[in-house]
Amino acid sequence: MAAMVVKAGMTIIANRIKGTGTEPNYVGWGTSSTAEANTQTDLQAPGANEARTAGTSSIVTTTNPSDTYQVVGLITCATGGKTIQEVALFDAAGTGTPPSGGNMLCRAVHGAQALNVGDSIEYTIGVKQAG
Repeated sequence: MAAMVVKAGMTIIANRIKGTGTEPNYVGWGTSSTAEANTQTDLQAPGANEARTAGTSSIVTTTNPSDTYQVVGLITCATGGKTIQEVALFDAAGTGTPPSGGNMLCRAVHGAQALNVGDSIEYTIGVKQAG
């Protein structure tokens, strides 16, 4: 799944190039179908009872060698049925319920996925360099 890098995400990228900052490998989900916008700083309707999950990151080839930062993460529905429609990558697990805090690198909206307690979605999120 390709995701839109938001303005705040550019700070994460600049920090990582400079050798500072925290890797954005925390996956969070939500129930909003609001379109992506580069001014967004959080999910539009974060999952109420599920923590962000630390995903596994890698550098992969999409078009040109090593042109995509990829994170694979699994989130499981903890309580109550819900319909998930958005996902984002963050540089922190966040705190609270729903989790907040940290910086969002990117966000994507996808087709509605109805979930019951115990159901999971495994996300593969790619941030690809232009060109």
